[in-house]
Amino acid sequence: MKRWYKGALAIFFVFALIITGCGAKAAAPRAAVEGAFEKALELKSYGFETSIVIDDLQINAASATDPNAQMVMSMLKNAELKVSGAVQQEPLQLEANLEVKLQGDMAMTFTLPIVMTEDKMWIKVPNIPMLPMPTEIVGKFIEFDLKQLAEESGETMPTAADMKTMQNASNDLVKAVLGKFEEKSFFVNVDKKEAALPEGVDVNQVVKFNVSNDNFDQFVTTLVKDALPAALDALNKDEYLKLFELEKADIEEAKKEIATDENELKKGIEEIKQTMKINELSLLTAINKDQFPTYQRAVVNLEFSEDGDQVKIAAKMTTQYSNINKPVEFKIGKPADAITMDELEEMFAGY
Repeated sequence: MKRWYKGALAIFFVFALIITGCGAKAAAPRAAVEGAFEKALELKSYGFETSIVIDDLQINAASATDPNAQMVMSMLKNAELKVSGAVQQEPLQLEANLEVKLQGDMAMTFTLPIVMTEDKMWIKVPNIPMLPMPTEIVGKFIEFDLKQLAEESGETMPTAADMKTMQNASNDLVKAVLGKFEEKSFFVNVDKKEAALPEGVDVNQVVKFNVSNDNFDQFVTTLVKDALPAALDALNKDEYLKLFELEKADIEEAKKEIATDENELKKGIEEIKQTMKINELSLLTAINKDQFPTYQRAVVNLEFSEDGDQVKIAAKMTTQYSNINKPVEFKIGKPADAITMDELEEMFAGY
């Protein structure tokens, strides 16, 4: 329970930390990125809108002829996931509305409202034809008492200090990793007029991190030999090890596992390059004059080919931030007529 809960909290912090930033005067691209993670620690509240779209999914392989596989691919192609809501850190509260759109012969759309505080979570049960639920709970909020679940599992609830430590760990990890990638090879400032930003985005600087077929060798080499070891070193602090329930021996073992001979690494890179083509692999971030991130777009467009089998996947994730450090207006609030865990257990006892 403890690890799951911390994982959920980590998702909130990742929304705030996996993005870039700079000051009113445009900074060097990598410096802007590193500055944003420092500034993101000051995020106390914000609204967000995230969208994940699978633009293309093609699999020309023996496994793809299976009817079930074809049905799944048909549903996923052009599938879209949207999440919108708001977060405040003190007191901790998150409100999100998750909307899923699937395509194909079994096309469907459903929404999943979620509310979370420091010790409780509410999830509204959607009406999904493929997943029939008791009529008594469809359209109702289910209340999960996180404190009770923690006590029943013998774990302790994360404290406010734990959450602060998690923020610091995220910041240290990102700085350690980004600092290893050469600026001129991977980071570039993008003209605001050419960045294809949504209307209304508050922007002072746009930074793009880009991996291409040309710099792929350098990307993998830097990742394996420099960035990952640096991340493990950053994690090797007593407060971080305690938070993530790790030992120093775990860090040392992980470093041994990723250690790779130079020749083996080059051979592995060449094998990947023979089967993979990068059409686009990038992360673009808009930053306002206060160094806060306001928009992010990640694009993955890859093709794989081996022994006659071909796979293509193209996907895009965008996130827009608003009302940074302003009073939060929660549209759902804390549901008053939710079904408790005990009531839910009684309902399912008859099934």
